[in-house]
Amino acid sequence: MYTISKDPHGIVLVCRDCSHVERIDGFDKGVGSQRTQAARAMQIHSREHHGLRSVLKPLPNNCRVMERR
Repeated sequence: MYTISKDPHGIVLVCRDCSHVERIDGFDKGVGSQRTQAARAMQIHSREHHGLRSVLKPLPNNCRVMERR
């Protein structure tokens, strides 16, 4: 689904099927683990753009991924 790597700006998750990137530091620490938020965003990307099933359980309907800063 994605790989985790490091670049000069920090840790990034890169989609294996396209050039989509989620940067861990782009998520709000106050909401919870930035790594978990980035992984969830990558799973949503994979499902919506590549038709992949999520490894994690889907979010309940009353939850959402927080917007990036």
